[in-house]
Amino acid sequence: MLAKIKSVFSNKELRNRIIFTLGIILIIRLLNIVPIPGFTNDVIQETTGDNPFSTFYTLITGGRIDSFSIVAIGIGPYINASIIMQLLSSIIPQLEEISKEGERGKKIINQYTRYLTLPLALIQSIVIIVLLLSQMESQPALADFVVGVTAIDKALMVLALTAGSMLLMWLGENISDRGIGNGSSIIITIGILGSLPSLVRQDFESLSLDFSELDKFSDLFRMQSFYAIAVLILGFTVMIAGIVYVTEATRKLKIQYARRVRTTGSMQSSFLPLKLNQAGVIPVIFASSLLTFPQIIAQFAVQQLDSGIFFDIARTVNDSFLTDFNSVGYLITYFVLIVGFSYFYTFVVMKPDEVADNLRKSGGFIPGIRPGDSTAKFISHVLIKLTFVGAIFLASVALVPTLFQIGFQEQNLLVLSGIGGTSILIIVGVIVDTYRQIGSYIVTSSYEKYIR
Repeated sequence: MLAKIKSVFSNKELRNRIIFTLGIILIIRLLNIVPIPGFTNDVIQETTGDNPFSTFYTLITGGRIDSFSIVAIGIGPYINASIIMQLLSSIIPQLEEISKEGERGKKIINQYTRYLTLPLALIQSIVIIVLLLSQMESQPALADFVVGVTAIDKALMVLALTAGSMLLMWLGENISDRGIGNGSSIIITIGILGSLPSLVRQDFESLSLDFSELDKFSDLFRMQSFYAIAVLILGFTVMIAGIVYVTEATRKLKIQYARRVRTTGSMQSSFLPLKLNQAGVIPVIFASSLLTFPQIIAQFAVQQLDSGIFFDIARTVNDSFLTDFNSVGYLITYFVLIVGFSYFYTFVVMKPDEVADNLRKSGGFIPGIRPGDSTAKFISHVLIKLTFVGAIFLASVALVPTLFQIGFQEQNLLVLSGIGGTSILIIVGVIVDTYRQIGSYIVTSSYEKYIR
C-alpha cells in the first residue's frame, strides 16, 4: 500500500491530475454555500432542517437542503441529457453514424449533449422555483417573503439555478479531461458525501444513545436503538461488498481468430467480456426518474389549476401509491421498472447483432458456435441470464434502505433518506473506477520508464 502511495506522488502527471481534481472539488463545495439571489438567511433557516418543506425539496432536487445554493439542482440535467443522447444514438441512424466516427463523432455527440442540457436545466429550474414558492406561500412565516418576490426576482432565481447547473457541467468535463475519474460521477458523489456527516450527527442525536446510563455492557444489547445502528452498519458493509463483487464480475466468452496463427500453428484466442451488471446504475436512475416525474408534474398541476381534466388526473396521481414511497404498490413498481430498464439498456449498449457481425468481419468466432446469426443468438442468451442476476441485485440494493426504514420506523434514520441504495451504488462505482484509473496511470508510467 505504501509503495503504491509513493508511486502516486512520484508520478508527476498523476500528481497534477489529483491536485487539479481536488481543486475543482473545493470550488464545488464553495459553490454550495452561494445562495440563490433573493433568498435571505432568515428564509434559508426557516426552510432547512427536518420538516415537510425539506422533504418536499428533497423530492424535487434529489438531495436534502442545506442552503438554497446556485448549484441546488446539481448535474442532473447533464446526466439526463447524456442518457437521452446515448439512447437516441442507438435509435436514430444519423446519430448512430456520427457516434461511429471515432474521436470526431464523440466530440459532436458531446456538443449535442451540452445543447440539450441547457433547456433541461431551464425547465427543471422553472418547475423548482414555482413549486418552492408555492410551498412557501402556505407557511405563515414565509408568506410575506413570497408576496415580495417579483417576476424579475423569479427570472433571476431561475437563471441562477440554470447557470449553476451549466457551471457544474463544465467543471465535470474539466475533471474528466484534466483530472482523475469521471467528472459527472465525482460531482454526484461529492453531493452525497457532503450531506452524510450532518445526517449521521442528527441520527445519533435523535437516537439519544447515552452510554453513561449503562450499568453493565450487556445492557447495551437491550437497547432498540443499538440494534438499529448495528443492523444499519452491517447492512451497509455487506451491501458495499456485494456491489464491488457484482461491479467487477465478468463472464468471459472465449474468442478464436482463424486469421491470427502463432508460430506453433495454433489459432490465437482472446475473450469477449460481458459484465454481470452491464447497465451500471442507469436503470435505477431511469426508474426513479420515471416514478418521480409524474409526482412533480401532478403537484405542479394541482397547485396551478383549479379544475378540468388535467386537474382531475393530477389529483388522482397525488392520491395514488406513486406518492407513498413505503407502499407495496410503489415498491413492486420500482422493482419491476429497474429490472425492465436493465434489460432495455443492456441490449441498447451491447448489441449482439453488431458484436457478432464485427467478430465475423475480423475472422473471430466462439468455439462451437457458427458465425453470424447463431453467434448473435448465443450472446443474447448469455446476456439475458447475466442481466437477470444483475437486475435483481440492482433492484434489491435500491429497495433495501426503504425496507430498513419500514422495519425500524420508530428510529426514523435520516441517513437512509440521504444515502440510499442508489447513492451507495454511485459512490462505490466512482471509487472503484477512480482506483482503476490511478492504477492504470501507475502501470503506464512504469512501462514508459523501461522503454525510454
